[in-house]
Amino acid sequence: MERIFQEINRSPYFSIWISLLVALIALGAYGVLLSLFVGMDVFKFHHALPWTIKISTYIFFVGSCTGISMITSLGHIFGVKRFEIIGKRAALLALITVNVGMVSILLHLGHPERSYYFFLTPNIRSAIWGMSQFYTVAIPFIIVELWFLMRSDMARIANNSTGYKQLIYSLAVLGQRDTSHESVERDHKWAMRAAVIALVFELAAFSTLGTIFGHTQAKAYWYGTYFPLFFLLTAAYSGIAWLIGIIIVTYHFQKKDMANELKKLIFEMANIFAVLLSVSLLFILYKVSVGLFDPNQSGAIMLMLKGNFSLSFWAFEITLGTLIPIALILYSLKRQWLWGLVAASVMALIGLFLTRYDFLITGQAFPYFRYSSLDTVLPTLVESLVVGGIFGAFFLVYTLAVKFLPIDEKTH
Repeated sequence: MERIFQEINRSPYFSIWISLLVALIALGAYGVLLSLFVGMDVFKFHHALPWTIKISTYIFFVGSCTGISMITSLGHIFGVKRFEIIGKRAALLALITVNVGMVSILLHLGHPERSYYFFLTPNIRSAIWGMSQFYTVAIPFIIVELWFLMRSDMARIANNSTGYKQLIYSLAVLGQRDTSHESVERDHKWAMRAAVIALVFELAAFSTLGTIFGHTQAKAYWYGTYFPLFFLLTAAYSGIAWLIGIIIVTYHFQKKDMANELKKLIFEMANIFAVLLSVSLLFILYKVSVGLFDPNQSGAIMLMLKGNFSLSFWAFEITLGTLIPIALILYSLKRQWLWGLVAASVMALIGLFLTRYDFLITGQAFPYFRYSSLDTVLPTLVESLVVGGIFGAFFLVYTLAVKFLPIDEKTH
């Protein structure tokens, strides 16, 4: 076992990174324990705001999972061969994002240990039950997809290793150490079948999530067909943002040269990224302009334009999350600048994270907190610690997976 851990980079930067992530997780665990033993009052729940930042974090991560799968489906589902090279990393990211998203919503329940009632007492007429069920079904198929995509590479590692390393990778491939061309082709077919099923359930789950809000007539800001469509649109560009940012940063810190084929694919995804962000901006303008003339929605819209959420809306959702990324992408495409795409991806993800939060809270806040202070709708310190721990868990799992799993892109 010691030989395996010797493969971990012992550089001080890596140690600092791991220590930071572990610290975030520890602080998040502290917040969870406070909620369990002190009570949910540490999250400052209000009867008018039962859904808080952990719900918006859930929406953010499961939407990212759906978006990542939508983009990579172009490869091993729709036959656009150049997208196949990012299949393993994308499947890994999809698996991590959906799981940390599910953890986020479980922690919101107050008693996550009681979640087994979800299976014992199902309500098939509930959209919330259907959404959770769809994701629960999708997760095993994502695992199967990732396993078939990595099996031949893990088998090669097992065949070329000795001792504990050989044993662990042999167990990982369930003893199937055949690396012939026929075996690889068979794995690809099974991965494609699993990916199709996973994508169907992910799309069903995320569109159902949007429908949960769209069916809520008591909340005029949410009600209608806008948000189910907007959710899928933002999921698509969040998937691209994650893939572009993660791939470039990972190659940089691993000190690996990126193949020209992969670079071309990244810039191709960046073109799609810019288009989706532009369409998203049009959706936002539509929602605002139509809502201002709707007496039921205008109050909530004004909260966004010049109320408690105006700073977040104008500075983060519009400027940092949309306009600047579009400009950066266009500039980076012209200059073939990879780090410009990383900056655009990070900004878009930050803007989308706050968009999810603003959407969730604004729909609940009006008219209860129309004239209240901003502190009323900001997350508490404990909530922030828990969310920080969730992000720490995401990056820690990904970092360790990169170290031990064969997910590097293979170009021809």
